[in-house]
Amino acid sequence: MKTFRKLLISIFLLSPLLVWAQPFISTQSHEGAVTSIFSFDSKNYPDGTFYSAGKDGFVIKWDSVDGIGEQYQITDLQIQKIIRNPVTNDIAVYETDGVSTFRVSVLDSKSFSRRYTKRYSSAVSMISFSEGGNYLFVGTTTVNGMFILDAKTGVTKKQPSDISGIITFAKSGPSEKTALLYSSSGYLYYYDLENLGVFKKYSVDNQLEQISLFGNSRFFAGVRGNLISVYDAASGKKLLQQSASAPLLCASDADEDSEGLYFITSAGRNNSIKIIKSTELLAYSRALQKRDSNAKTPSSSVIKTFTSLRNKDSFTSVGKDSSKIILGTASGNIYTVSDIPESEMFTLEAITEKMYRRIYDISNDGEDFYMLTGDTIYKSSFDTMTITSVGRNSGYENLLHYGSSVILWTKDSRKNVQIMDLSVENSVAKLLFTPKAEINNLRICQDKLVYVAGNKYAGLYDFATKRNSIVYTGISVQDAVILADGTMYVAKSAVSESDSCLISVNTSTKETAPVNFEGNVVFSLSYDYENPDYLYGIVINSSGSSTSKVFSLDIDSGKTQDLLRLADEDNSAFTVLYTPVIYTNLGKNQVYACNVESRKNMLYRRSSSLPLKVERIGSRIAVLNRNGSISWYTTTSQAAETDWYLTVDNSWYER
Repeated sequence: MKTFRKLLISIFLLSPLLVWAQPFISTQSHEGAVTSIFSFDSKNYPDGTFYSAGKDGFVIKWDSVDGIGEQYQITDLQIQKIIRNPVTNDIAVYETDGVSTFRVSVLDSKSFSRRYTKRYSSAVSMISFSEGGNYLFVGTTTVNGMFILDAKTGVTKKQPSDISGIITFAKSGPSEKTALLYSSSGYLYYYDLENLGVFKKYSVDNQLEQISLFGNSRFFAGVRGNLISVYDAASGKKLLQQSASAPLLCASDADEDSEGLYFITSAGRNNSIKIIKSTELLAYSRALQKRDSNAKTPSSSVIKTFTSLRNKDSFTSVGKDSSKIILGTASGNIYTVSDIPESEMFTLEAITEKMYRRIYDISNDGEDFYMLTGDTIYKSSFDTMTITSVGRNSGYENLLHYGSSVILWTKDSRKNVQIMDLSVENSVAKLLFTPKAEINNLRICQDKLVYVAGNKYAGLYDFATKRNSIVYTGISVQDAVILADGTMYVAKSAVSESDSCLISVNTSTKETAPVNFEGNVVFSLSYDYENPDYLYGIVINSSGSSTSKVFSLDIDSGKTQDLLRLADEDNSAFTVLYTPVIYTNLGKNQVYACNVESRKNMLYRRSSSLPLKVERIGSRIAVLNRNGSISWYTTTSQAAETDWYLTVDNSWYER
C-alpha cells in the first residue's frame, strides 16, 4: 500500500537570480587565495573602500574607516576577477572552475543579486567596464573572442572581428567612442568602438601580463617573467625595462602626474614596494622626441621595505587607491600599506584574521547534532548552545552518524573509511575498508554503506558480514542507493540516446536492468525505508535548453513527478528527505523544501554563505554553509533564526 497518495502536480519554478541575505560583517580572512582586489577610488571621488575576491567564491567589501568587511559568497566557483561599474556601481566577476565553466556575472552591489550571467566556451582573459559605464568588455581565449556587452542587460552589442589575437586588456576613453586594447600576440591597438576598426597599432612585447595603464593613461606597463616593460601609450615606444623578482603591479585610477606605477617585489629575505614615477617617464619621453642624447633613463625608487610574510605565505594580488597599496595573499589574508615613503624596515600587519573554524560536515542522531572540524568531532545542541568534543579527527572531511558511532570519510579521496564508537571514552577510529578509487559519495542504507568510487564503481560495505564488495561497474556513475527489497538503484550519466541514466542492479546476481527514465544525468538520490514506494533525486536534461529538476519516482509504476525545476544546469545540488519533505539547494543560492503530501513548497532564505547540507531534528533545521557556519531555521520560518560560527577557541559566536 502506498504511503504517499498525493504528489505535486504543479512544478515549482526556481529563479537563479533570487538572493535574500545580509552580508556577514567580520574581519575573517578569505578561505584560500585572494585572486583580485578592486579599489573604489576614481579621479573625482577618492575612496579608501575596496573589494577583495577569492578562490572561495566570496566577495568582501572592506570599509576604509573601521577595516571591517561585508562578506558575501556569490558562487561555489573561484572568482578570478572583480571590477566595479564606475557609474552604476554594479560589480562584475569572472567565475570559473578552471576546466569547463567560464562565467561572467554582473551583480547589484547592495543586494548581490545577479542581474545577468554570461557563459563562455573558453577561459575569460579580461573583463572591464567602459568609462561611461555603458559597456562591459569581455575577452576570451578564442580567435575573435572579444565581446562588447550592454552593461545593463548583458546583450552582446558588438564583437570585433578584425583582431584575431587574445585581448587581455581594454580601457575606453571618456566618450566611449574609442578604446585602448592589448593583444597577447604583442600589439597595442587604438580601436574605434563605433565603427569597429583599428585606427592605430603599435608592436610591443607579447605575452605581457598584469597590464596597467597609469599617468593619466599616458603610460602602459606589463610583466613577462621577471621583467617589467613600460611604454609610452601615445607612441608605442618602450621607455623602460625593469627587472624584478616575481613583481606584482598596481596603479590607481585616481592617479595624478606625480604618482606612477607601483610594484611589489621580493628583495632577498624581505620585500620592497617600488615606484616608477610618471613625471620621470614623461620627461624621458619628451626628451626622446627631441632626440636629446642626454636623456636620463628613468629608474624605480624604493618606497618601503618590509619583512617577508609568515608561514611561507605569498602575495597573490595587489590593488592601489589614492593613498595606499592593498595586498592579498595565498592564505587569504589582506594587508594595507600607506604609499608614503619610509626608510625603516617594518613588519606587515594583516587587517584580516582567522576568527572562526570551519565545520566541514554535520550529522545527527535524532537528539543532537554532530559536527566535524579538521581535528575534532563535536556534539552540539541548539537549545542549550553547548558544544562538546566527543572524538579526534585525523583530517577527514565527512561524517555520518550510525548507531552509537560515526563513519569518517573524505569526498573525492582514497582515504580509508573508518568508524569511531562514541560510546567508548577516548575511542580510536577503526578501519572499515579501503576504497578502490576516490569516493564520490557515501550513504548509510540500513545495515550497509553504499558508495560510489571513481565515478565508475558502485559498492557496498555490509556491517553484519564486514564484507566490502563492488556491485556495479560502469561509466559516469553518480550515486547509488539500496531499496527496501534489496535492489540497488544506480544513478549515472546516459552515454547515448538509447542509454538510461537510472538502472537497477540485483546485488546478489549483479544483473542489471535499465529503468525507463528520461534525462541525461541523475544524481543526489534520496530514499526513506519507512516510506519505500518512492525514490527522489535530481535529473539534468541537456537536450534543447538545459534544465535541472528534483523528481519523485513511483518505483512500482515507473511514473515520475517534477517537484522543482531550474532553467539551468546544476550538477552539484543535494537532496535530503525527511518524510514528507524533501530539501534541496537546487540553484545553489537557497534551500527549498517540497512537501509531497500538502503540495506546498517553502524557500529558506540563505545566509551570507551558500548552503551545503541540511540536517533536521523534529522542527529544528540546521543548514551547513560552505564557509563552515551553521544557519538555524524552524520548519515554519523562512528566515534563519540565527547563524553560528565556531570560534578558534571552540565556542559558538552567534549573530
